[in-house]
Parts: sequence; C-alpha cells; structure tokens
Amino acid sequence: MHFSNVLVAFAFTASSVAGPLPESDGGLWKWDSNVPEWDSSLPVKRGGSSITESGEALLKRWEAMAEDNPAVIRHKRLREMLVDSEKLERQDARFRGNLSDTCAEADVIVQNVRQAEFAKFWREGERFPGQMFALARDQIVRTELWKIVQQMPKGALLHAHLSAMLPYGKLLDIVLNTPGMVFKASQSLNTTASRDAATIEFAYSSEAVAEGVSVYSPDYNGQLTPVSAAADGFPAVAENHSNGTWKTVEGREGFKKFVKSKMVITDEEAIHHELGVDQIWQRFQGLFDPAGGLFTYELVVRQFWRELFGDLAADGISWVEIRAGGSADKMAPAEGSTQDRTDPDFWWTVMWEELNDFKNQTAANTTHPFHGARVIWSDYRGRPKDKILQSMQSALLRKQNPVIGELFSGYDLVGQEDISTLESWVPLLYAFQEEAKNKNVTMPFFFHAGETVGDGNTTDSNLFDAIELGTRRIGHGFSLYKHPKLVREVKEKNILVEVCPISNEVLRLATDILHHPLPAMIAHGVPTAISNDDPAMMGQDTAGLSFDFYQVIQGFDNVGLAGLGALAQNSLRWSNFEDQDDVTWHQDVELGQDGTGIKADRIQQWNEQWEQYCGWVKEKAYKNLSPKTRLGVGVAVLAWGGVGLYFSDQAEEKYKPTAEEKAVVDKYVPKVHVVDKS
Repeated sequence: MHFSNVLVAFAFTASSVAGPLPESDGGLWKWDSNVPEWDSSLPVKRGGSSITESGEALLKRWEAMAEDNPAVIRHKRLREMLVDSEKLERQDARFRGNLSDTCAEADVIVQNVRQAEFAKFWREGERFPGQMFALARDQIVRTELWKIVQQMPKGALLHAHLSAMLPYGKLLDIVLNTPGMVFKASQSLNTTASRDAATIEFAYSSEAVAEGVSVYSPDYNGQLTPVSAAADGFPAVAENHSNGTWKTVEGREGFKKFVKSKMVITDEEAIHHELGVDQIWQRFQGLFDPAGGLFTYELVVRQFWRELFGDLAADGISWVEIRAGGSADKMAPAEGSTQDRTDPDFWWTVMWEELNDFKNQTAANTTHPFHGARVIWSDYRGRPKDKILQSMQSALLRKQNPVIGELFSGYDLVGQEDISTLESWVPLLYAFQEEAKNKNVTMPFFFHAGETVGDGNTTDSNLFDAIELGTRRIGHGFSLYKHPKLVREVKEKNILVEVCPISNEVLRLATDILHHPLPAMIAHGVPTAISNDDPAMMGQDTAGLSFDFYQVIQGFDNVGLAGLGALAQNSLRWSNFEDQDDVTWHQDVELGQDGTGIKADRIQQWNEQWEQYCGWVKEKAYKNLSPKTRLGVGVAVLAWGGVGLYFSDQAEEKYKPTAEEKAVVDKYVPKVHVVDKS
C-alpha cells in the first residue's frame, strides 16, 4: 500500500444528523425496520449538549446504517477528488508536488506549531488569530512561528520604495552622528500642540550653523539649527503606555519619537478603517516630505545603503528591486570632495559603489547570499506632466550611462492611483518606449495597478491598461480577483502580482490579513510574491520581509510553510536580474529553475537554501520549541503525497519523542483509522 493512497481519518462523534436518509436502491443500503418511529412524547433534555438515552440509541442506529451507505461512501470519495482537483489549480501546486521528504515533514511541523499557537497563545486575553497588525505586532515577535519565519530564505524583495525602507530609528541615528546635518521646523516646538501642528525638514549645510535660538523657544521662527542640538534639547514628555504605566522621555530619545510621529502611520491611525482610504492616503503622502530631506548628503546616503543592504541580507533576502527616481538625484558631496553636486549621475554612482562594496564583502556568504539590487525608476503621478516627461528623459539618460546604466530595471508611476489613471498616460507611455528603443535601451514597465477596494472605478480599471501596456509585474493588484478575464490574462501572460499584505491593511484596503484577496489569487493560479512596500512608514519598523511573511502563513490555512516557499521562489523567478527583450524575459520566466541563465542559477541556489532551511526546521526548530508546543506537534509527519497525517515507528526514530510526548501520541493512536483508497 503506497503512502499516497493512505487517508487518515480521526474518529469522531457527530452531535446531530441533518436531512432525510435515502431510500433503499436494492444494494447494500437497507432500511432497518426495527428502528422505531420518533415518539414526540419521549423526554428530550433541553439547554445542554447531551440528549436522552433514547435519542442516543437512535443516533447510534442511524450512524451504523450510514456506515455502509453507498451514497455516503460515494460522497466522501467525490469530495476528496474535488478537493484534490482544486488544489491542482493553485499557483503553488507544482512547488508542493516537488517537495522533498524533509521539506514535507518541515511543512507539517510548522502547521502544528501554528495550530498550537492558535489554540493557546492567540486565545489569551483579547488576542485572536488574524488580529490587525498594529495590534498584534508586539505579540507576533513572542511566537515560535515568528522565529521560524525569520530564518527562512525569502528570495527577492520586488516592491519597496526607497525613502521608506530602512527603519527611521536607524536612519536618524546616522543623521544625528553626521556633522553638517541641520533641522528646521515651521514653528516653535515649545508645546505639545505646536509640535503636533508643525512641519519639519532635514537638510545638509556645508557652512557651519550655530545653534542660535532654540527650536523649543517661543521666539523660534524657522531658523536652521544643527540636528544634534535639536535632538539634545528636546523637552521632557510624559508618555502613557498601553500597560497603564507612565514614562518620561527627553533628549535624543524623545526627539526621535517626535520625528517618527511625522514620518510613520501610527498604530492609532492604522486601525481606524472607518475614516476611509482617501483620509489615510492624505496622511501617508505627507510623510515622504520630511523623509526625503534625510537623503541629501553623501555620507548619510552611503551609510544608509550599507545598513539597508545588511538588513535585507540578514532577513534572508538575496535580491531587491527598489522604486526610486526623479527626486533622488540631488545630494551634497562629502566635505572636501571635488564632486559636482549638480551631476545627475552622482546619487546613483554612490548607490552603485556601495552596492558593489557590499556584494564583495558578502560574496563568501553562501548561507544567505546577496546577489544585488536594481532600481525601477518611478515618478509620482501627481506631478505636472511636463515634470514627469523630463524625469522620463532623465531615466533614459541614466540608463545609457555605461557605468551605472545596469542599475535601472524599468519604469513605474507611483502614488495614489486615483490621482492620475494609466489610461490618461497611454500615449506618452508608448512614446517613452519608442524613445527607449531609439536609444537602444530596455526599460520595461512594472506598474502599480488595482490598489483599490473599488469595482469598476478608474483605479480598478488601471489593471486593464497595465496589462495592455505589457507590464511584467503588477504592484498590489488588490482588485484583480474581481476580474475573471484579467485573471486569465495574467496567467497566460505570466504576469506576477507583487502583494503587500501589511501595506494593504494599513492603507485600509483590507481590515486585517484575513480579508486580503491573496488566497483567492493563489487558488486561481495567479503568480504572486510577497513584498513590504513602505515598511519604515507602515509599522513593520524593519527593512526585511519577515512580518509580511508571518502575516501570510498565520492568516491562511492553505498556505503553510510550503506555500511560503512557493511565494519566495516566485519572487526570484520574476526578478529582473538583467536587461532582456520581452521574448527572452517570458522564456526565462517559463523555464524558471530549468533555464540556463542567471535566473535559473539563482533559483537553483535558493532551492539549496530552502532544503537546508527545511532541515533546520525539522531538526533544530523542533527541538527548540517550548514543551507545550512540542506536545502539540507530537511526532506527526506528512504522509507522502500530501494526503494527511500519520503516526509511525519511523517517526519515533526520527524525532526521538520524550516519554510525555509518546503518552500523548499513544492516547490518540487508537482513534486513527488507515484506509486504503486503492
């Protein structure tokens, strides 16, 4: 009997039977004439879970009759076939079908860890599985599942915006320790009310700036002041914590919290979905202004890149495609440098140098290799058209640069889609591609589209234009599942959707992870990968992908570790590692790991990391689980073929369960029925 033909069913006792029994068809099923008619005069116990003895007897008779009922047997078999057939349509079906024994067992271990935490950890107090991220974040990092997800090789980060990637706490530390960085506020910051109302700016000044009037003085009137002076002079503020305690913060700690309040969507704002999408977008868009000023000095930017690449690699990310562009070309050179600050290539040259330095430093790291980064040139769709056209020209000129041209991967329009539709840009976007062709460069599209809760509105309709314009990937694609024709189109054209779960929740498209359409996309066979969009602003407060990966595996029963693996592998399969024409791109995507180029090599490297990671889950992660969680996991391993769970002597040998764990298994083994489906 092959394991793929084994179905494990746990014995159960039904609490009720619904619907009439079928009549006899002359086969195995026969009505037992000894079963008495229901006597309504018999006493029935109300208000509890138990029924009278007569009722129990009747239930046993009906269950006995149903056991050999061909209709019931047929229903079970057809249901099984239907479930299995649907699973074959999933986008991750092939990946799951190719799982090694080690990864299949790791998948089951993680399923059980998740279920154990559902039953215990996420039921304590007001916690529950799938809770809003802003409310759950501090609890997530206490779970075993979080520790497992952190270690996972995550492939590529395909959708992230430059100025909102590195946590602002780290970025502010860099700024505070860099001479020449200055600060300015729109008004005095002498009271809580004035601090709430003020706007702030950061910049670099090559000339010494004296402290002068303190930014916290009532007499302050918008003068520049050294950032370090503004931070050191921040007044004491009493904070009320969620546990009811009060804490006083001042100086640099207080200043950093104040600045972050101007650059981050707060937990309070994130949970107020009743205020709508437009309200949160208005707040969100304003966060980029103070953030942009942090990237105006060479020494800060160089340190930013080192920290960012380091954080990504530490989180198991081996490749990143960053959305940046027109505004990221003005930067003051380091003190004493002869660099022309008006050189539009300077900003990107610094990125190129730091990227290559980091790759060289980490080249020997085969556990978490970092292959590099590229830029998707992005223009804010709310800018005047003439400014955007100038930026498009700048993008093509940068692409022609023989030194840094390799950095630039493609083109996108960013910002709230309601501001300006893709349809309104169609003529100019085709002109852009014609200009790229004339300059002999490749700049494919990677459009934001369908980042909306609408159905048939202009933002939703951007999906049609993005697909017709030949986008290679779709950013967000939140409303795609509402369009059966477009779902078929993206599958046929191998277009991947860059899904950003936490961003979609914070920007009020989904109230929580449980309401996200990602499972629908996967089930319908749509290629998808996980990204984090603007993690410094959205509450993740980390550059990596672990929080978004955690939300997905914790939120959806049908994903599991194997599903996360498929999403990670997809991210590399749809990475734009090198310039390719459309035909070569699609061939490479279609072949994936079976190809012969850079993409295939990097997917194969990830496959090796994935196998090692699954071995770690199976051996070390299992042993590191808390006693309670280990009891929940027991010695369950996946039956080959993904049919169900079974207990075996071999499992004992593999996992060497404790006596306590064996007792738990022995308790349930008698209730396991092995059925040969062949």
